[in-house]
Amino acid sequence: MNEIGMMTAFAAGILSFLSPCVLPLLPGYLSFLSGETIDTLSAGESKKARMKAFLGAVFFGLGFLLVFVLLGAGATKIGQLLGDYKDILGRIAGAVIIILGLHMMGIFRINTLLMQKKWNYTKKGSSPFFIQAFLLGVALVFGWTPCLGPVLAGIIGMASQQDTVTQGIMLLVAYGFGLWIPFLISALAVGFVISGLKKAGKVVMWVEKIAGALLVVIGFLMLTNMMQVISVWLVQTFPILGSINF
Repeated sequence: MNEIGMMTAFAAGILSFLSPCVLPLLPGYLSFLSGETIDTLSAGESKKARMKAFLGAVFFGLGFLLVFVLLGAGATKIGQLLGDYKDILGRIAGAVIIILGLHMMGIFRINTLLMQKKWNYTKKGSSPFFIQAFLLGVALVFGWTPCLGPVLAGIIGMASQQDTVTQGIMLLVAYGFGLWIPFLISALAVGFVISGLKKAGKVVMWVEKIAGALLVVIGFLMLTNMMQVISVWLVQTFPILGSINF
């Protein structure tokens, strides 16, 4: 297993959480996931509301992790079927990822990626809140947002270059946990998080650029076929990295 790739995917998940597509909308997500109003969650005094927010975040994460597993397996399987062209496809994927990264950094803009497309999911009937949360997690992956899509595409590109389906799945799972864990933490400290978001505007502005820079680095390593070389060097230099698993 490529530990460096796993850590990169995990970091990309955290950046996706901090992106303008997710972080500013966090109060709305937590309200939807828990079935409680934002005012109730902001008060932070109701243990029941916090528990519902946390359970909602658990099922929300299970929803998008399920889709990530399928995406990771599919990407790796396609990569295996095209094994004879793996090197050139890896370089093409690297070039595409660099372009997506430069787009996110604002070096130039691809108008097609700025067109926001969503699967609009709304609550239906009287289903339990945790079922609604699970379905929202599934819908979030299929929804398209200008800043989440390129990062996810980059991780899928990395998954397509893995040797086994399990490795491809684990890359997407690592990305999913990077996105999921902050949701769980936010749900546990929901009152503090909602009040703190009012001061996070400047941080959010830089997250997209940082995520774009990460994509450029990933793309360059794939384009030059240096990902594995650097991974081996880092593990040899810092042996503790070899024992890291997600």
